[in-house]
Amino acid sequence: MSAFLSKTAIAIPVLAMFAIMETIIQKPELFWWLFIILIAVVILSSLYLSGFWQTKKLKKLSYLILPTLYTLASLSLFVLAQKSLTQHIFLFGISIVLAIVLNNISVLSHYHAESKKQVILKSEQDKRRRIILTVNQALILLTAFFALSSLFGIIYLLSFAIWQTLIVAVVIIFLLAWQFLSEIFPPRRALVYANVISLGLAQIFWSLSFWPTNYIANSIVLMASFYIILGILEHYSREALTRKLIKVYFSIAVIVITSVLATAQWKPQ
Repeated sequence: MSAFLSKTAIAIPVLAMFAIMETIIQKPELFWWLFIILIAVVILSSLYLSGFWQTKKLKKLSYLILPTLYTLASLSLFVLAQKSLTQHIFLFGISIVLAIVLNNISVLSHYHAESKKQVILKSEQDKRRRIILTVNQALILLTAFFALSSLFGIIYLLSFAIWQTLIVAVVIIFLLAWQFLSEIFPPRRALVYANVISLGLAQIFWSLSFWPTNYIANSIVLMASFYIILGILEHYSREALTRKLIKVYFSIAVIVITSVLATAQWKPQ
């Protein structure tokens, strides 16, 4: 995979996202056609960057999860942003982040281990891979925030059925959790953990749906919970999990969730 083609595969979806969403602002009647084109471009670029076309290995398809869900979540939140100025600013930011997402899956695919993951990082290559995993975690959390904000927004602004959005939330959280955990655990264990995480956060999602808080606050609470669970499991995979670290994570959870709920705009029922 040449460096030029890789940069091109990253640049094309970014430019497509910016151009297509600007067009949606001007011509919303073309939304579904442009939506299909954008998703197709992102998927094709992701397949190339992950090395699927070269290896034809099915496990490479897992690298479609993050860029595809990020694009869908960004597009959903973009549509919910009513003000034109807000949409333009948001569009500029998500286009840049899409480039980071695509570059991340390219590097992740390069460092993806065929066998069991190394527990202790020794070489410089391993250290760089750990940095990429940290970036991957941050992008997964951002995607989760966008997706959950969109789902809560659909419930509050469009009066969508909670049980339907809950199913979508479970699927999204499961896929994002599995994307991250499959890099640090064997496939079967990653699958079990991803199931437990998605079902656990689904309970929080369901409860928050009845709270008179705004959808951004609810999404931050869920994202903070997701971050803590992934962080604990990441340290556990490296045999670096201690009681002190668990206390730190739970302290962060209490501070973040309390701060968000204390400053959120509560709406009367």
